[in-house]
Amino acid sequence: MGSAAETEGDTIELQFVRIIKYIDLYLRQKTDLFLQDYVFEPVNFLFKQLMYLSVILTSLVAGIIILVVGIILFIATLVPLWAALLITGAIMCGVGTVAAHLVLSNKIVLN
Repeated sequence: MGSAAETEGDTIELQFVRIIKYIDLYLRQKTDLFLQDYVFEPVNFLFKQLMYLSVILTSLVAGIIILVVGIILFIATLVPLWAALLITGAIMCGVGTVAAHLVLSNKIVLN
């Protein structure tokens, strides 16, 4: 009851100031929620995914390098080392060309 009597006794300026404070508080809360939901959470998600991707890519690259070196050394037991390098390089270029053709031949269709 005291607050109702208090609000009736306030001047228009005090009510206006109170309304502005509430609007300011409301806008700050909405801005904080917007930043949290649409800026910080997606950025955190992307950073986490990039960290996973960097670990996976590092492991894959190391495995591929070791595999290629193993193939070169295996072929080098059958032919000289320079021929093994040429054969392995030709095979890798062929595989890369086929993979690039498969990936890049699909047309992009936007919904």
